[in-house]
Amino acid sequence: MTAGAPWSLPGAEEAGDSARPARSSPLIKDPDGVTHRARNLHTDIDAAGLPFLHQFIELALAFHYAVRNEDQDPAATIDRLRVLTATGDFAHFTDIAHYMAGLRLPGPTATHWIDSPEAVRTRWQHLVHARRTHSDR
Repeated sequence: MTAGAPWSLPGAEEAGDSARPARSSPLIKDPDGVTHRARNLHTDIDAAGLPFLHQFIELALAFHYAVRNEDQDPAATIDRLRVLTATGDFAHFTDIAHYMAGLRLPGPTATHWIDSPEAVRTRWQHLVHARRTHSDR
C-alpha cells in the first residue's frame, strides 16, 4: 500500500489503471480477501483519525455480501452501519444496505428519496444482480 493511495490494490501503481479490474476481480470473488482488506482499511482509517470513513467500508461490504447472497454477514454489517450512522449523517446507507440484501427496513426511515423507496430498492437490487451476473463469468 502506498502512502498516496491507501485504497489502491497492491501492484496497481506499477501495472497502471488498466490492471485494476483484473487485479480486483479475484479479490471480489474471494470472500476472505474482501473481509481481510476491509479489516486493514478499518485499521488504516483509525490510524489516520478519519472515523467517518468506516461507513463507506461497511457499505462496500454490504454490497459484497449481497452479491454473494450471504445471510449472516449482511445483518452484522447493517448493524454496524446503523451504529455508524446513528447521528443521521449517511443514514441512507443503512437503507441502501437493506435494499441490496433484499431485506425489509425494520421500521420507518428518515430518508427522503427523490423517487419512491421501491424504485430505489429496485435500482440497488438491479445493481447487485448485474454484479452477480458479471462475477459468474
